[in-house]
Amino acid sequence: MEEVEAVSALPEEVAADEPRHQLTEISARNVLVAVDGTPEAWDAVGLGVQIVRATRGRLTLLTVVVPAPAWTQVGLFAPPADGSAERAAEERLRELTDAIPPDLPVTTQLLHGDAAHLIAQRAEEGNHDLVVLAAHEHGPIGAAIESVQRRLLKCTHVPVLAIHRPTRADKRDGDCEPPPAQD
Repeated sequence: MEEVEAVSALPEEVAADEPRHQLTEISARNVLVAVDGTPEAWDAVGLGVQIVRATRGRLTLLTVVVPAPAWTQVGLFAPPADGSAERAAEERLRELTDAIPPDLPVTTQLLHGDAAHLIAQRAEEGNHDLVVLAAHEHGPIGAAIESVQRRLLKCTHVPVLAIHRPTRADKRDGDCEPPPAQD
């Protein structure tokens, strides 16, 4: 492996006069990974495991069972009252936990309520250094509703790392094209 020497982009006389910015080091020993039922949750857990392994830290997996909106509580839209949402969340946590190497300390939590608020609350109460979660939008309706990720960023002081796995549709979308060159 070749060694690379760091070179300053500023002449020494300019660099001496300008105030230097200091890098902020963010601890990542106590990591909270918020998971949902999407395949991207596996990516978030995988990254959380890598971070915890590198820092010799600890990992918490958190999932939130979100209550159905009031308008879905009647008629054909009523969710089953059999606890299937909670059982599915418990199974998801079990599958993810089973995939984590046994030598890493992991805690799991299952909560009910508003996901963004509860993730922020647990991150701060648990003295977590970092929150990792999957970033995704679920079609045009999901894009119109403020995502858990955006709401979480507004209501926590804990750093948030969002993992996004682009789909083929995302790549075809055209939103990531560079703007036309200005003359």
